[in-house]
Amino acid sequence: MFDELRRNPLLKKALSAGEERVGKVVAAVLSNERVMARVQGAVTTALEARAAVEKGVRSALHAVNLPTGDEVAELKKRIAELEAMIDGLATRVDREAGAAAAPPAAGAPPPEDPPGAR
Repeated sequence: MFDELRRNPLLKKALSAGEERVGKVVAAVLSNERVMARVQGAVTTALEARAAVEKGVRSALHAVNLPTGDEVAELKKRIAELEAMIDGLATRVDREAGAAAAPPAAGAPPPEDPPGAR
């Protein structure tokens, strides 16, 4: 049914005329300096209010000894780095443990005793 309405030439013509009129009104409103100054002022006020709220939330969280979202994100990043480092160390330990347990190659000199083993 919606497809039939979209194909209706009379409806297309009405929508086109409506879009044109709305476009003219929007262009007239946006070209008005007073309107744009007020829109800009509203956006600036909204951004300042947001910053004030964020600052208040940060202060409240610190007052009750809770981390902010940014601090949690930084901690997650540091934990991921530490996990990667631990994985790398575990791989090295496994590789070296495997090399120490492997029998010596034919013709290789016998392994030396570690210092203090005697």
